[in-house]
Amino acid sequence: MKNITITIIFEGSALNRDEKVGGNILSIKKLQKGEKTVSFIGKTAIRHYLFSTLNKAFGWKEAKVRLHRDVVQFDITKDDILTSEELDAFGYMYTIGEQMSITRKAPVGITKAVALTEWNGDMAFYCNHDLVNRAIKQGEDTTPNPFSKEEHLSLYKLSFTIDVERFGRDEWIVEDYSYEASDKRLILTIQTPKHAILKNVEKEEDEEGNIVYKIGEKEIYIDGKNVKISKDLMEPATKKKKEERISLKLKDNYLASETEREGKKSKKPNIEVKEFEEEENFYIFGVSKEPEYDEEKKELKIEIGLQKIIENVEKSQEENEYKVKIKKKEEEGFEATIKIEKAGNKFKVIFEISEDEKKKRIKDLLTVIKNGFYAQSSGEANTIIPLFIIGASVKIPFPIFHPYIEIEEIEKGKSYKVKGISNGFKNSWLYENGKVYIWADGIKINYEEGEIDKDKIEKIEKNWDKFLEECGIKNEEQKS
Repeated sequence: MKNITITIIFEGSALNRDEKVGGNILSIKKLQKGEKTVSFIGKTAIRHYLFSTLNKAFGWKEAKVRLHRDVVQFDITKDDILTSEELDAFGYMYTIGEQMSITRKAPVGITKAVALTEWNGDMAFYCNHDLVNRAIKQGEDTTPNPFSKEEHLSLYKLSFTIDVERFGRDEWIVEDYSYEASDKRLILTIQTPKHAILKNVEKEEDEEGNIVYKIGEKEIYIDGKNVKISKDLMEPATKKKKEERISLKLKDNYLASETEREGKKSKKPNIEVKEFEEEENFYIFGVSKEPEYDEEKKELKIEIGLQKIIENVEKSQEENEYKVKIKKKEEEGFEATIKIEKAGNKFKVIFEISEDEKKKRIKDLLTVIKNGFYAQSSGEANTIIPLFIIGASVKIPFPIFHPYIEIEEIEKGKSYKVKGISNGFKNSWLYENGKVYIWADGIKINYEEGEIDKDKIEKIEKNWDKFLEECGIKNEEQKS
C-alpha cells in the first residue's frame, strides 16, 4: 500500500459556527486570505462529520472516553486501535500523570476547509414564530425571541492524507507486562501500582451476609476490583483550585508502616485516587487488583496503578508475540498481533491489525470522502459532497495538491474552472509512474486537460476502482 492524498472542492453553507456576537448573532468562522475575508470549517468539525458518517455507513466503533481532571479523553484502557477504528484513524492522547501521556498521531491528516469565494457580510434574521404562536394559543404570555446568523454559501477546498505506515499500527511504552495463559489475558502495566495498608481493620459479616471491613464504625466494602469506602477514611490528596476535580488519598492516621528500623517507623505508603464516584457517605473507585486482607495483622492492602487488560489472547510461536481475536457485531472479525520488545528498563508494545482489516478501514475512509459525508450545523442539514476530486498515491503523506488548486469563475455564481492542476503534477513526491485520479461533476465545476502539460496527461486516471488498485487498497476478493 502507498500513502494517499486527496483534495476535494464542495459546496457548503456555514457548516461551522463560531460564537455569539452581541448576544444574539451567531457568527461563522472566518480568516483573511490576501485582502479577502473568507469563511472556513475547522479540522475538528470535519473530523466529527467524517467519523459520524463512517459510524453510520460502516459501523465504525465509537471509542470509550473518560473524564480526567475535567478534560474528556479517549480511554485506551477500554479501547485501542484493535477494537476501535476511530482511535486508529484519528489518534488520541491519554494522560497518565502530570508530565506523562500516551499519544497517537493521527494517520489521517485533515486540513481546514477554506472558502474559495469572499464573504461579503451576509446575514439572515430568524425568529421562533411557530412555537410562540402555539404558546399563545395555549394561553401563555410570550413574545418572539429573534436572532441573526452570519451566512456564507460558497465552494470550499479541503484535503486529506493517509499515512499507511502509521495506519493499523500503534506503539506504547509500558513498565511491565504479564500473560495469563489459563485466562488468555495479556496484562500491560502502564503505570506501576502504588499501595496503602490500612491498620486495625476488622472483618465482619453484615445482616445480609456481605463481607464488610471496619475501622471503628467506618466501613469498607470490596467487590472484586471495586472498593466502596467511607468518606471519613479519605481526604484530598493535593490542594486544587475550586473549579478543578480533586483527587483523594487515605488519611495518614489510619495507615500502617511497612517496616520498622531502629525503632523508627518508615514512611507510610499511600495511594492517590483520581477517578471515583460518590454515593451518600461513600467513595467508590477501581483498584489494580482485589485488596488483600491479613487476618493476623488486621491489615487491608489496597493497590492502585494503571493497567490494560486484553482478552482472547493466544501466545504465538514467535517469541514475545501474541495473537488477538477481535470480534465484530455483524462480521467475522479479524486477528491482530501484539509484539513486545525490551526498551531499556521498560517494554515497547506494538499493536498491529491484519492487512485485510487495514485495507478495509482505508477503503471505508476513501469511500466516504468520495461519496460525501453528512454534516449538520445550527440545526441545518447539509452535505459535503465533492464536486471536484484530485487524488494520488504519494511518497510522503501530505496534501501536495492543496496549495495549487484554485477556481476561476466562468459564469457568475453558476460555473467554475479548476486551476493549478499542472503545478501539482510537478511535485516530486508523486510516484514517477503513478497515476493521478481526477473527477469533476462537469456542471458546476470542470477542468481542461489542455491546460495540463502534455507529458502529464497520460498520468490522469478517471476510474475510481483503478485508482484504489494504484494505491494498493483493493485486494483479490474485492476485485472479483
